[in-house]
Amino acid sequence: MIRFLSVFGCILLIAFSSIAVAAKDKPRWTLELNAELFEPRLSRWEETYGSKRMPVVGGSIAYRLLNVLDLGMSVNYGQERGNGYLPLSGLESGKVTHHMLPVELFGLLRLRFTENQWIVPYAGGGYTRFAYYQTIAGQDSNRGSVNGYHARVGLQLLLDPLDIAAENDMKASYGAINSYLFFEVKGTDAVVETVDGNGNAAKHQLGGYSYKSGLMVEFR
Repeated sequence: MIRFLSVFGCILLIAFSSIAVAAKDKPRWTLELNAELFEPRLSRWEETYGSKRMPVVGGSIAYRLLNVLDLGMSVNYGQERGNGYLPLSGLESGKVTHHMLPVELFGLLRLRFTENQWIVPYAGGGYTRFAYYQTIAGQDSNRGSVNGYHARVGLQLLLDPLDIAAENDMKASYGAINSYLFFEVKGTDAVVETVDGNGNAAKHQLGGYSYKSGLMVEFR
């Protein structure tokens, strides 16, 4: 499903980019700060950590290639603590800490047709490099990174009309053009292959679903 959304998103990017005229709008940079709840697809996650979701924070920077097309990079970090279990007996084996650091390169299609459009739907996707680090008390740590991909959809809400004075101050002090509050749902696919002490191979899904919100600011 995520692979289909990624391919579909790329097709939309190409289609809608063809109708955008770059000469009418100067290139802009965007800066984004966000917080999210990440729902891992890793087996036994809820049993180990006591919750279906973990908190994640991050940010991104992107270049406005065309009026409707952004290309950028994002970095996020999350950490969760729980109890580890022995694979055969199921007995508790010690406190476990899971760290994740996904880095993404993405394309984003924003359906913005006027400069002061209040609500801007968007969709996109791209490449994910998913790094992880897991420690269990009294045992060896487990770390690595794996390639993957992601797809996302969301809504951006223009904040400037709510406080014109603050908007003018942001422009004068920092060169900010527009600011948005956004809400996003994202799916990530990142599979890692492992081999246990007996030589048995297994695949583990590190990706999952994200429910994200944050602030995005545009700069010239």
